[in-house]
Amino acid sequence: MSQSEQNKKRPFACVVGDPIAHSLSPLLHQTWLRALGIDAEYRRLHVSSADFEKEILAFFENKNFVGMNVTLPHKKAALEVADMVSEEAKSAGAANSLVQKGDQIYAHNTDIEGFIAPLLAQRPEGFWRGKQIVIIGGGGAAQAAIIGALKLNPQQIVLSNRTNEKAAKLEKRYENKVQALLWQERHDALPHADLIINASAGGMTGKSPLSLSLEGLNKGALVYDLIYTPLQTPLLAEAKVRGHDGLNGLDMLIAQARPSFEAFFGHKAPTGIGIKRVLEQALEKRP
Repeated sequence: MSQSEQNKKRPFACVVGDPIAHSLSPLLHQTWLRALGIDAEYRRLHVSSADFEKEILAFFENKNFVGMNVTLPHKKAALEVADMVSEEAKSAGAANSLVQKGDQIYAHNTDIEGFIAPLLAQRPEGFWRGKQIVIIGGGGAAQAAIIGALKLNPQQIVLSNRTNEKAAKLEKRYENKVQALLWQERHDALPHADLIINASAGGMTGKSPLSLSLEGLNKGALVYDLIYTPLQTPLLAEAKVRGHDGLNGLDMLIAQARPSFEAFFGHKAPTGIGIKRVLEQALEKRP
C-alpha cells in the first residue's frame, strides 16, 4: 500500500477556524500522538463562516474522521450543527469540540475544564473556596472564566469590562453570583482580590496593553492571563516585578486539549514529555 493510500485510511481529527494559521493545536496533538505511537493525524483547516455547516457535516460523512476542535469565530455555530449538547457547552453558549456519538453529532466545551486545571495545579484543592476573584473582560473567554470560577466556590466574583454594558449583561445572566464593577472603578477591587484573570484581548500581540495597574493588589494574589501571545504580557511582567505568581494562557490551552485528545483518539494525553516547552519554542520562533 502506498503512503498516500495509508494516509487516506488513517484516523484524523482537526481544528477549524478563521483565521487558523496561528493555531498551536496541530503541534500539540501531533506531539502527543507521536509520544504514544498512535498512527493518526491532527490537521489545521481554514473554514469560513459561510461554509461552516456544509464543511462540518461533510467531515462527519468520512469514516476515518474522529472529531474536531472549533475555534473563533465558530464556537456558537458549532452548537447549531450539533444534535446533542453537553451541559458545559449549554452554559457557555459555545462549543469547542465536536465528536460523533452513534449517528449524532455531540458538542462539548472543554474551555471550562482547561481554565480550572492550571489553577488547581497552582494551589491546593479547596484553596479558592471563599476567595475573591476579579475577571477582566466581557466576551466568550470571560464567560468561560465565570463558569469555571463558580466551580471553585469563591466568596465573590467581580467582573469589569471596558464596555460597562457587557459586564452588566453578564451580571444579570448570572444573577447574584457575579458583581459588575464599572470600568472606571476596576482598581477598587484589587486590594481584596485573591485572583486576577485577564479574559480580554488587552496585552495580546498587536493589541494595546491591558489598562490595569497591579499597584495595591492583595499581596498573595495570583495573576492569570489567558493570553499566550506573547508568553509574558505586560500584565504578567508587572505581576512578576511585584512578586505575584502568574499563569499564562498556554497552561489553559494544554489543559483544554487533554479531554478532546482522549475523546478523539481513545487514549489519555501523555504527561511528563515537556509539552509546554515544545509550544513555547514554537512561539519563540514566530516573527
